[in-house]
Amino acid sequence: MIPVNMSELSRSDAQGLLSLLQSEKNLVGTTSPVELVAFAVALIIAYIAGIFAAYYLKRHFSHRIKKDHLDFWIRAVRVFFVIAAIAITVPPFFDAGIIMVFWISVASIAVIAFAGQKVIANAVACLAIMYERPFTSGDFIMIGDASGTVVSITLFATMVRTVRGVIVHIPNDQIYTTAICNYHSNVARRYEYDMNIRYQDDRERAVSIIKGILEGFTFVLKNPAPEVFVSDIATSSVTIRIRVWFPSVWANTQDDISLQTSILPKVKTALESADIQVPFPQREVWFGNVPPPAGAEGSVHKKV
Repeated sequence: MIPVNMSELSRSDAQGLLSLLQSEKNLVGTTSPVELVAFAVALIIAYIAGIFAAYYLKRHFSHRIKKDHLDFWIRAVRVFFVIAAIAITVPPFFDAGIIMVFWISVASIAVIAFAGQKVIANAVACLAIMYERPFTSGDFIMIGDASGTVVSITLFATMVRTVRGVIVHIPNDQIYTTAICNYHSNVARRYEYDMNIRYQDDRERAVSIIKGILEGFTFVLKNPAPEVFVSDIATSSVTIRIRVWFPSVWANTQDDISLQTSILPKVKTALESADIQVPFPQREVWFGNVPPPAGAEGSVHKKV
């Protein structure tokens, strides 16, 4: 138990309090009144310095750094000032020199590092993520099996809101060591669609109709220009591939453009109006044990 000099604290006259503050007598344990006042003043100065530092950082970096990143650095600076004030004023409380406090701090850090390797790894990964900026709040990303919009980036984890509205906490060290797909990092995204037409349909006409639909669509980028071409000759159809670039600002899901636009229904309607149909799968079955009809040679086959 820390001894407290109650006789000194009970003095209520101004002259007595002034002499008490200027004395070297132990007031709490081995701590003198001067040391207690220095501790309180140091904390106040650290708090005020943190306020000025926050004002400076907001004024000079608010247009350069994302808000959540800036808030993190402001908190880090304010905590640093408080820790520095405590480290400077607390050692006299225990009659400990700066060197002893240093070695005690080193030993404490080593114990904490050994016991909380995962926590430290997450904190270091957070600093690396904020330095490299592979994503920011509001970006739609995919990390492993998790995908969604980044809500916030904290010291130990990143919060992602999935398309179902579920908030997923992903440890920062897992993010830093996993491949990240950012659907917002580029200003434009390319989408690919496949349309199948019949063998007897005019392929050049189908390509021309699809290009006309794309040219009249508002959000299709002109540069890079859309691409429409025959990509495959399938077993029962001819495949026409459509490559279109859209602004990335729409990318709130992996395939958000398809959900928010009517480009595919318009293409289908235009092709059907030109009597270009989507084919049904067809298969030819050969019956080798059925005798051929008169005038035919070989086996009989039926188309189904």
